[in-house]
Amino acid sequence: MKHIPKLSKNNLVKGLLKIYWKTHLLCEACQQGKYMKTSFKSKDKFSTSRPLELLHMDLFGQTRKLSLGGKKYDFVIVDDHSRYTWVYFLAHKQDSFKFFEIFCKRIQNEKGFCISSIKSDHETKFENAKFRSFCEKNGIFHNFSSLKIPQQNGVVERKNRTMQEMARTMLCENSLPKHFLVEAVNTTCYVQNRILIIPFIKKTPYELWEGRRPNISYFHPFGCECFILNTKDQLGMFDSKTDKGIFLGYSGTSKAYKILNSRTLVVEEFIHVKFYNI
Repeated sequence: MKHIPKLSKNNLVKGLLKIYWKTHLLCEACQQGKYMKTSFKSKDKFSTSRPLELLHMDLFGQTRKLSLGGKKYDFVIVDDHSRYTWVYFLAHKQDSFKFFEIFCKRIQNEKGFCISSIKSDHETKFENAKFRSFCEKNGIFHNFSSLKIPQQNGVVERKNRTMQEMARTMLCENSLPKHFLVEAVNTTCYVQNRILIIPFIKKTPYELWEGRRPNISYFHPFGCECFILNTKDQLGMFDSKTDKGIFLGYSGTSKAYKILNSRTLVVEEFIHVKFYNI
């Protein structure tokens, strides 16, 4: 109907009646045959004024390959204001509430103020009696995205996709087996918190969350080879002092690297590590 008046006005065809077409009216047949989902425009400003005012949550999995610790699901939490991200690895979907409860206590103590609201989808892992009771007790508003409209929870949905793509790329680049997926996703989250740029203010999530610029001088390529100092075994006078290893990420609790020891085939945290010059 929008096209017909243009043909009539510009006299581009013969035999078309000179009548007024009401283009603002809905055509039932067109709605049935052409209707599409409404587009979601990107935001150009903050929706929140401080960290922990709104947290976005989602769970992705189930992975076909189990990780080294038997984990199959990734529980992702994103702070709306800073876009700082946390990821927890679960063996079962039902564990999401336990990890969220622990996370809330720790993060509120760290920042000194409370979580105002959280946002998730309607899946049973989030919409259940435990979450409802916890939110009511702590004065947290639980906001849900509409059914089958993941764009309304797009902050964490996009974060999930980015982390999956980066982790997949890192594993493929170094031909590492898929049971290192937890280490790959964890490293992806760690790095993204320190290098992503928030468009409207040109700062990283780490700076918005911690209040200072991140130092990334200790970063190394995921999957690269390195040497680790053997401080556990009783070595002889002429035994090798180091073992070869594969770099798998950064410790979340100490200033150390996560390394796969090529001799023992165990993933451990090490401080005394020498990397190849790249």
